[in-house]
Amino acid sequence: MALAAVTSVAFVPTAAAAGPAGDRPARPGGGVDLSRTDGRATPASIGGVADRGRAGGAPDMAGAIAEQRGISRAAAEKLISVENANVRLANRLTTELGASSGGAYLSDGNLVVTVTDAAAAAKVTAAGAKARLVARGERQLQGIQRALEAAASEPDTTWGVDPQTNQVVVSLPASGAKNAVQRSAARRFGSAVRFETSTGRIQPNVGISSGDAMGGCSVGFTATDFTFNYIITAGHCTQGFPHWTLPNGQDVGPTLESHYPENDFGLIWMNGPSVWATGTINLWNNTSRSIHGWATAVSGLSVCNSGRTTGFRCGSVLKTNVTVNGAGGTVRQMIETNICTLGGDSGGPLFATNTGYGLNSHANRNGSQCNSSPRTWHQPVGEAITTYQVVIYGAP
Repeated sequence: MALAAVTSVAFVPTAAAAGPAGDRPARPGGGVDLSRTDGRATPASIGGVADRGRAGGAPDMAGAIAEQRGISRAAAEKLISVENANVRLANRLTTELGASSGGAYLSDGNLVVTVTDAAAAAKVTAAGAKARLVARGERQLQGIQRALEAAASEPDTTWGVDPQTNQVVVSLPASGAKNAVQRSAARRFGSAVRFETSTGRIQPNVGISSGDAMGGCSVGFTATDFTFNYIITAGHCTQGFPHWTLPNGQDVGPTLESHYPENDFGLIWMNGPSVWATGTINLWNNTSRSIHGWATAVSGLSVCNSGRTTGFRCGSVLKTNVTVNGAGGTVRQMIETNICTLGGDSGGPLFATNTGYGLNSHANRNGSQCNSSPRTWHQPVGEAITTYQVVIYGAP
């Protein structure tokens, strides 16, 4: 799903402008049941369909994962099913274990939860997952991450916790003048820190096109508070752009809120109570996918991204809770994947089967080309949903 900003509207420093006086809804409010769905029949996509950019021509997630991993379609379907169950178990266990958790990851679909004591290991085993004892809890690693973020650094630097190695991973540009400062700050943490070399410029995935001051973005998820309907997309897309249309000129509605940098999500009100409320995402290959809810991503999870430029592509979650110091500012708690995305993909959905995980934010691209080792960072969609007190508009 692609959106274009209305350039006839004056540029404003914030996204506070809306529709005619009295028409703008109040901030969504009230507790909502995340499992609720409306059930109305609605169109499959917004803004047309383009058959391009899909992973190896695979029309769906199972086909794309099978091609990427060199496995049969049946094996890919089984992997996706196992991962879908285990990611929710991981969310529950890491929350329940608290300080005893070192984080969780998926290995060939199997859930591994790292823990710092035998009592926590017993709880993990009893729940049906594999427990692995580690030296450092996730909270300790996150404290190290924050300490390193406080030291002087270059653009194109990232920090994140790798639960598989029980380390903080710092990715630095090869020739950064402040790299020595980062390495010096890390010395006191010893083997708890690992350094990698980043490649490419980390940039927001906004597209640039003639006559469009902001460039193009993609729709993430449609959402509702059961009175009004909304679009959730990247905050760097909505920031400063008060109104939106489709490429064919159809009106969508006004920006209500933007959060960027630090976070990267924004809210667009769809004019009227039921206009274009779809509960589906466009895969850009003449198909769409219904989204029924959201979850917190886990390292190793198979995921797909959908965007107006690269279309439908799949890959894996590499890390979560990653801080990204990119050209557009610093964003935190990002999901890092190995999916190639480009300008124009910003705001597009990160998902697996019928579950939403994130919004396309930044990528280490070389201009209009994918990096040889692609990395994309996605804003967790759960934070936007919680902030705006809405639910993903999911069809049953």
